[in-house]
Amino acid sequence: MRPHHLTITAFGPFAGTETVDFDELTNSGVFLLHGDTGAGKTSVLDALCFALYGRVPGQRTEHRLRSHHAQVGIRTAVALEFTAADRRFKIMRTPKQSYPSTRAKNGIATAEATVQLLERTTGPDGAHHWQAISSSHQEANKEVTDILGLTKEQFCQVVLLPQGEFAAFLHAGAEERRKLLGKLFGTRRFRDLTVWLANRAKALHREADGATAHVLLLAERIDQEAGPTLTARTDARPDERHLTAWLPWARRLTATAEDDCTVAAAQAQQAEQTYQAAKDHLSKTSDLAGKQARHQTALTQRAALEETATDHPRLRRQLEAGRRAEPLRPLLDQTAAHTKALKAAKDAESRARLLLDAQDTSEDIPGLQAAQQRLHAEKGRLEGLLPEEERHAALSEQLDTLREKEEHAQEQYDEAEAWLKDWLNTLEHHTGKIADLERAVQELPSLEATHKSLALQLATAVERDALAVKLSRATTNETEREKEMLRAQQTWLDLRQRRMDGMAGELAAVLETGQPCQVCGSPVHPAPARPAADQPTRQDEDTAQENYDEARNAHEEAMNLRSDLAAQHARTIGAAGTDPVPDLQARLADATATQDRARAKAAELHPAQEALTRLQNEHETQTNQRNRTREALTEIQARSALLAQQESQLAAVLTQARAEEASLTKRLTSLTTTADRLATALDAAQATESAKAHLAETQRTTADATMQAGFADLDEATAALSSSSVLQQWHEQLEQWGKQFAVVDSILAEAELLEAARQPQADPAVAQEALAHAESSATDAAVKLQQARERAQNLAHLTADLDARVAAAEPLRAESALVDRLASVAAGTGAVNTLSMELEAYVLAGRLEQIADAANKRLSIMTNDRYQLRHSHEKETGQGRAKAGLGLRIRDDWTGVERETSTLSGGETFTTALALALGLADVVTQEASGRPLGTLFIDEGFGSLDEQSLTDVMDVLDHLRAGNRAVGVVSHVGELRRRIPTQLHVKKRHQAGSTVHPLVDADI
Repeated sequence: MRPHHLTITAFGPFAGTETVDFDELTNSGVFLLHGDTGAGKTSVLDALCFALYGRVPGQRTEHRLRSHHAQVGIRTAVALEFTAADRRFKIMRTPKQSYPSTRAKNGIATAEATVQLLERTTGPDGAHHWQAISSSHQEANKEVTDILGLTKEQFCQVVLLPQGEFAAFLHAGAEERRKLLGKLFGTRRFRDLTVWLANRAKALHREADGATAHVLLLAERIDQEAGPTLTARTDARPDERHLTAWLPWARRLTATAEDDCTVAAAQAQQAEQTYQAAKDHLSKTSDLAGKQARHQTALTQRAALEETATDHPRLRRQLEAGRRAEPLRPLLDQTAAHTKALKAAKDAESRARLLLDAQDTSEDIPGLQAAQQRLHAEKGRLEGLLPEEERHAALSEQLDTLREKEEHAQEQYDEAEAWLKDWLNTLEHHTGKIADLERAVQELPSLEATHKSLALQLATAVERDALAVKLSRATTNETEREKEMLRAQQTWLDLRQRRMDGMAGELAAVLETGQPCQVCGSPVHPAPARPAADQPTRQDEDTAQENYDEARNAHEEAMNLRSDLAAQHARTIGAAGTDPVPDLQARLADATATQDRARAKAAELHPAQEALTRLQNEHETQTNQRNRTREALTEIQARSALLAQQESQLAAVLTQARAEEASLTKRLTSLTTTADRLATALDAAQATESAKAHLAETQRTTADATMQAGFADLDEATAALSSSSVLQQWHEQLEQWGKQFAVVDSILAEAELLEAARQPQADPAVAQEALAHAESSATDAAVKLQQARERAQNLAHLTADLDARVAAAEPLRAESALVDRLASVAAGTGAVNTLSMELEAYVLAGRLEQIADAANKRLSIMTNDRYQLRHSHEKETGQGRAKAGLGLRIRDDWTGVERETSTLSGGETFTTALALALGLADVVTQEASGRPLGTLFIDEGFGSLDEQSLTDVMDVLDHLRAGNRAVGVVSHVGELRRRIPTQLHVKKRHQAGSTVHPLVDADI
């Protein structure tokens, strides 16, 4: 990957827009990125990483990337143009940030993070175009990772070489090395595999234990199924540890159970034969007892039949008389019917005469006929008057309608007159109201302008008071930050002075026997100075200086914040004045109320004008209505008088015709009812005369037939009559008795019954008892046979299940043992793992060995073939299996001594860490993608080198330029500015933020 152009806006210490032209810087191969402490050298690399991956190195959050020096209206943004895999790309990102907004409720809105990834393409005309690839964070990050072949963590380690981290890596323990290497090489899969093998071993162990338990459970069930009697006749139970030994034992139990089943079957067959013989004996005994009982029953029935035969002569006489009277039944029934009809006719005639008028009740048939004719004549006269009655009703309806119309017209006239009476007052009220509302509408613009001005003044006053509080706090904070800065400065200066005073002791601490002194050059050190107990170290001084720089930066930020707040507060005072907020709120409330009242009146103007128009239209309508109703009343009253005279004349004629009825129709209905009653009474009188004649004729014919049938009179014939069902019952009773007597005689004559009666009395109870005993014996034998069969079948099934379980358990136990051995090897606990290393540690040890080999190629050059890194498999003291194999030692080829990397001096540590970082970059790059790195950045550490070591390191950096590779050195060491002519100077301008300035040979 080779960067071309980087544009930074409002990012970190950079308040404005800064552009870095990497093409110009990398022309010479090595360039220097330098500036004062805190100027923003590392922020340039942070911007490079943020542009590519949307995150910065380390644990910093992307929400705090915005520059505190930037103006409010400038948005934070980073854009990078770079080449990778022979393709040119441009990526632009903005982090999540807040900005002022008039639309937001609190005046502050939040813009979400954005990204745009573009690729430069060449058109048919040879012109270059930027084609969009993605605007999604997830997709863009994946595209960048695929393009570079490096994750963000790998990029930060192999492109942005952080020397401080690799120095810490040299001195770190195995656990810290494991975390870093595991993240870079993605070896978590080996740790997951180790965990999976351990879990799989546990799972298989549980499955094998479960399968063994099933085998033992089946063996226990076989033992229970066989029972103590059966198991006592076979071999003893085998050892539980040998699963295959259970099969022969189970098969022997099954064979014994099958033998018992054969014996039980023979016993059950014998018991069944005995039961069948007892069953046949019971059948014969029951048959004899039945015949004897039947013979005795027949004797009892014949005695009963002979006793009932004494009443048969009387039944035969009644049956004969009934049969002679049966032909007379129609005549006797007819006589009774005519008698009943005559009585009914007389009753009907009496009821009909009761409904007649008093003068007609005792009339004979001719008198009734004359009264009927008079009624018909009166009905004809009244029917002729019906049209006149209808005409009278129509005249009444017309008069009622005219009265209703007259009342309605009078009501309309009164309403119109009452409405018009108050018209002048109503007109004056509405015109005055409209004039008042029009004045309110004219005043409204002035009121709204006053209200808007007061609202703006109040908002500014609220902001003024809030800024006053913030300004007070910022002033206090600035004072506290200034005190902290002065204390940190004094602490730093005191530590520096104490270190300088005790520098002899510090130099003496690094003296080695036979090695030259750094001050005098003598290899003999007779009386080295001893450092004081509280002697500060270089690290203490550096820490104190960093604390001072941080305190100074914090003071500058507090001072800038206080200055900004003071300017804002002065602006708000100029806009809002010094009036208190409560006074402004009260004035705004009064203005709001006045404005609301004016707006309410303005809203009423148009409805009031529409209401006046409606009233004027209503006045015209009411005037027209009053005139129309006055004319209608005159016409209605004249017509009502004429119709009333005609109605009175007809009423007199109809009153005489109605008699006492309400109408002619009701009078006609009354006459019709009277005529109907006369007709009913006349019909009833005629029916009575006809019934008398029919009864006399029927009585004469019946008397002659009764004499001929042998009866003395009608009463005797009537008494002899019986219903056909009774006669049939008597006949069937006599016939049934004869049949029953014949059946009983035939039964008593049967030979087998006579033979049974001569034999001794049979006893079925004794035969039944013998059968029950035989049945119980057969049932017991059958139960024993069934139990023997079920035991043999169950044992056969359980033995088959046992065979299958044993067959399944053996491979499972073998697999469990195999996986358990693999898990112990991967976890470093097995005896075959002689290194006692976990799988992930073993892989990382191989990677670390590759890194050490790659680092030694450059370390030899930088140290004049003196130092070599050695990878060690030894486990650190107190560390577990995961940490074994991650040791690093340094070998001094000049002395042949191998020692810990923690014993290296400051310059040696930097040189070794640089070689290690470059070696790691080579291995990780080859592992990740194999693509060459076009640019490397090395951050700090050069200040600890002497002149010769610095020269050797620069030679290595020159070698790195091979293959068109560029190296950027980040440092504030002055010597490097002399050795590296191409530079990017990051300049700090205090409150205005930092800027970048490229310097080439001509500029220097």
